[in-house]
Amino acid sequence: MIGTLRASDVYMDMLATLSNEDKLDLISELVKSMKKVVKVRKESKDIFANFSSDWGGDMTTEEYADMLRSENVENGRTVDSW
Repeated sequence: MIGTLRASDVYMDMLATLSNEDKLDLISELVKSMKKVVKVRKESKDIFANFSSDWGGDMTTEEYADMLRSENVENGRTVDSW
């Protein structure tokens, strides 16, 4: 039967040769890394607020539509303005 290896067993085998002082240093570093505070990003209540610059910024709907009409000249089709 093939046994499974646990990560902690593998690390313990590697760390077994360290001195007790080095092991204590390592433990303190591990504890410090677990205590690091993760900053929570405050999300905007308006879920669309972050998209304003993607869709024309402060342009009105009509201005944005006119801009799209003027950029789409490849197909030769004309689209009436508002």
